[in-house]
Amino acid sequence: MSTHPASPALADWSREREWHRFTDGSPAVWRFVDNRRDAPPLVLLPGALGDASSAWRMAEAFDAEHRVIAVTYPGGCDAVALADGLAALLRSLGVGPCAVWGSSYGAWWAQAFAQRHPACVTALWLGNTFVDGTDVAASPLFDAAWLADATSDEVLARWDAALSARPDDPLRAVQLHLLHHTLPAAQLHGRLRQVARAPALPPVRAARLVVSDCADDPTLGPAVRERVRARYPDAHAVRLPTGGHYPHIVAPGPLIDAMRVWLAH
Repeated sequence: MSTHPASPALADWSREREWHRFTDGSPAVWRFVDNRRDAPPLVLLPGALGDASSAWRMAEAFDAEHRVIAVTYPGGCDAVALADGLAALLRSLGVGPCAVWGSSYGAWWAQAFAQRHPACVTALWLGNTFVDGTDVAASPLFDAAWLADATSDEVLARWDAALSARPDDPLRAVQLHLLHHTLPAAQLHGRLRQVARAPALPPVRAARLVVSDCADDPTLGPAVRERVRARYPDAHAVRLPTGGHYPHIVAPGPLIDAMRVWLAH
């Protein structure tokens, strides 16, 4: 029996989906799930930990009404490379303008996608995100100097120790599964390096822009959440009372309800 198995719901979703690969012309490899519906497209960009399966609850919720494309993006690429790589992936699928949901690191670089490819974005959701690497610098998991010198195995071990020390709850189980079974350690390491040294990206002017956060987010405290909101004073703010840093995993109901309103406009 494998250690850190997926929950039955997550395991079923991953097993029942057809996973695809895309190479954007560089060495970077993208993986994604696409339900291929003839419906308005919705792109899901989860955070640094794990692959597209970490957004399975949203993918399930919107499966019947949207063309849902859940993306595992490569590690070690800067925001420009990720933005242009996603644009190339969507072109290869013949996908037109999309609603884009991003969480944490996924939301951070989604801003670059919206800025560089504005015609591709009909709506943008920035969830539980940060402005730059200083917003997470206090965490040993995002120590830029350590990440620059550590091996990928050392990074994996530190993350395993930190997650294993958390209370035993459904989120920890999902996090440990994502850590050990969804991304090669080198890919996770590459993403974390990018987070730790992330520059502040220019604010974007996107239609139907939402900035979302959770009052109990232990990763991004009140000052960081306010810093993000201050960059987008005209955006629609969604402030969820619970959900921590992973509302799409631990408290998906209110998030999905808010997303339905966003997508319906």
